[in-house]
Amino acid sequence: MAERGGAAGPDSRRVLYAEQALYARSPFNLWITTALLYAALIGLLAVAGLIDGAPFSFPAGADYATDVGLVLPLIACTVLCMQRYSRLGELRDAEAFAQALKPGANWMPVFPLGHLRVFTAIGAVVGLAIVAFAAARAPDTHRVATLIWFGGLAALLGALFFRGLVLTRAAARHTREVIEAGLQIDLLRIERLYPWGRSATRTSLVWFTVCASTLLLFASTGFTLYSAVILVACAVMGVWVFIGTMSQMHHRIRQAKATELDRLRDEIARLSARLGTDKAAAAQLQGLLAYEARIAAAPEWPVDQTMLVRVGVSSLILTVPWFGQAFAGVVVAHLGGR
Repeated sequence: MAERGGAAGPDSRRVLYAEQALYARSPFNLWITTALLYAALIGLLAVAGLIDGAPFSFPAGADYATDVGLVLPLIACTVLCMQRYSRLGELRDAEAFAQALKPGANWMPVFPLGHLRVFTAIGAVVGLAIVAFAAARAPDTHRVATLIWFGGLAALLGALFFRGLVLTRAAARHTREVIEAGLQIDLLRIERLYPWGRSATRTSLVWFTVCASTLLLFASTGFTLYSAVILVACAVMGVWVFIGTMSQMHHRIRQAKATELDRLRDEIARLSARLGTDKAAAAQLQGLLAYEARIAAAPEWPVDQTMLVRVGVSSLILTVPWFGQAFAGVVVAHLGGR
């Protein structure tokens, strides 16, 4: 399978954290594994409903697409799926990453498993606390099995959120260190730095997709000022993730470009001073001038138009919750004979 084949490379030489190990050890591909995981969570909710004497059924009306019992597992599965999607993309670019690094530099971060365990516990406690607070305020608390299901899922989501903070911080710190000390910039082959552009693009897609699934919780409220603020904030964060990485690369490319141009112009000045006494200086000067023009024209951003289009298109995912809710409402109303 694709995941296992990818994991046999860099993944096999380091300890996988749980989110990646789940997919690396699955006998199915990324999408089937995610679908089975979602079906399993919904199945557990149905079992909990049977235990409580309230069989699970899809709600009727406009809330069909925004039912919390359907959306919370979707959020969890989206987080897991998109993390694996991003990792597989990085594994496919492994050789391309290595070509742009100095000998001994490593493009893949090593995540602090100790911190992950601590933040996993903190996230689980926070998730359980939220459910406990909500249950204490709810008038109907006799559905114990369903409450346990929501508690377990809230603990999972809390753990994923806090683990995401650790993973994001570790990856950002490692990327910054690699860009500052391990990057090997060939100004005539800027395309060798495109893997970082693709990686940032995938990260933006992850952010947009996870936020879109989370916004399903608010889609039932309609287009309010609150939902508009969330939509704008998610879009800004997705773009910021992309621009943040690219700006670091841009800074390093500009530094390398300025250093090389200073060196060339010093050499050009020395050759220009020898034109009257050295016949070979004129030919050398022409070559240096041509090389200087190529360096001056070298791109300063490690992205192409395709990457920019992908970032723009992925931002449209944030509109899916509202369109999905409207479509589901029309379908349910039609099937109900309204």
